[in-house]
Amino acid sequence: MAKKQAKGETQDRKAQIASAFGEIEQSKVFLDKRTESAAVKMDIADLLKDIIQKQLRKDYDPEVEANIFINPERGDFEVYILKKIVDEIDIPSIEISIDEVRQIDDSLEVGDYYEEGPINLEEYLTRKSIQIIKQSVQKKVRDLERQVVYEECLEKVGEVIAGEVYQIRPHEVIFSYNTSKDHRVELVLPKSEMIKKDNPRRTPRMKLYVKRIERERVKVKQDDGSIVEKEKPDGGMKVIVSRTDDRFLYKLFESEVPEILDGLIVIKGIARVPGERAKVAVESTSSRIDPVGASVGYRGKRIQSIVKELNNENIDVIYYTDEPQIFIARALQPAKIDPMTVHADMKTRMARVMLKPDQIKYAIGKNGNNIHLAERLTGYEIDVYRDVIDKTLEDPNDIDIIEFREEFGDDMIYQLLDSGLDTAKKVLQAGIEEIEQALLGPTKIDEMSVFGKGRKTVKPRERRLTDEEKRYWKKIAENIYRTVKDQFNEADLQEINDEDNDAAPEGEGADEGSEKQ
Repeated sequence: MAKKQAKGETQDRKAQIASAFGEIEQSKVFLDKRTESAAVKMDIADLLKDIIQKQLRKDYDPEVEANIFINPERGDFEVYILKKIVDEIDIPSIEISIDEVRQIDDSLEVGDYYEEGPINLEEYLTRKSIQIIKQSVQKKVRDLERQVVYEECLEKVGEVIAGEVYQIRPHEVIFSYNTSKDHRVELVLPKSEMIKKDNPRRTPRMKLYVKRIERERVKVKQDDGSIVEKEKPDGGMKVIVSRTDDRFLYKLFESEVPEILDGLIVIKGIARVPGERAKVAVESTSSRIDPVGASVGYRGKRIQSIVKELNNENIDVIYYTDEPQIFIARALQPAKIDPMTVHADMKTRMARVMLKPDQIKYAIGKNGNNIHLAERLTGYEIDVYRDVIDKTLEDPNDIDIIEFREEFGDDMIYQLLDSGLDTAKKVLQAGIEEIEQALLGPTKIDEMSVFGKGRKTVKPRERRLTDEEKRYWKKIAENIYRTVKDQFNEADLQEINDEDNDAAPEGEGADEGSEKQ
């Protein structure tokens, strides 16, 4: 009974090692025909040799040497103990007498090594060592699988892929992606890399730009005692994706415009405010191709698909040129600008643009987006100035409101210009309440059609400001008024008040005259 039990344990140990090596065949590493399975098997075979040798020295003899022959194709192996041939045996585990050897092979002499085996490994190793061998092989297989997935993901860096929403977290969205080798990978889209209008719940499948791959990091103590973080070579990985990166827009153009992929059209620069506005400068390498027309497509079909993917982000495609005056004028579109009014200094990378009063707000753009994008696209710091058509009507003591860009910000300047407050004197004459109203924007109420039983129109509710918001905008308006007022002396301020007082009776008189008529 004891012999049967011992025999069962022996077979169990053999099965453990065989199953460990046999798991290589079932591994995902070998599912792809292009994977060099033979090379991977040899790596695991080398590992198996090292671990068996190590465990033999631990359980059998510290100085033992063994020859291990592994057949990766069949998944089996043989182990031979090397014993030194001596006249008299001192250490039986690693030595053998010459007399015993001569009965087997008379060609060997004293000092040679004799291979004893193949041995039954389970007779030389403990159950714990057998388990260590199995776990080592399994870990090697997992590491190789991770390395294959990592290398495949590394090839995708800088490319656009489509992922499906897997999990929505407070600060990131996890996407699921199946690689070409059928490996499932999780993609991480941080909140900072999302377009504001993105809604993963409504759009479960999105295009994503693979930005980088982060490996698991561990703290390592240096020789000098300092601790630094380093990437763990066999650690887990995190694939970071983006929808706000400028290169994402570049790749979308590349996929929609074949001429870009063929090199007939070159994208010279991209500047974006993700989800709001983007400017793309293009140049053609062939005189027969219109770069802007080809990028936009027939009836705008090419650009529309990109705009749709970016949640209606406005995209301006402009012609690139080496002439800074022309390029800056084009970059400030939709403002209509004569390149002759642009003065660019190539050394300081600064530019001055003279604009007609009605074009200033278009050049600056909402929230200052247009001028900021133009600066990023051209590489110039752009200052805009109001060009008065009739110089005789210009007040030498007045100041253009755009000269307060640094103090107020482009968004507020845009709102003041849109309300007709384009000079400092107009701002002072308007007063704090009108300034506040200009900052809040027009309160126009449009009628909406509601279709149900019959047709009727309803007015949407006006946006009501809280007391805290009212106090905030009041304070901003007072600050603008005070800042502008500080630019004038007492005599100028008195003159402005006189002009304001003189204008009021004229208006009243006109009203009275019209009533009499």
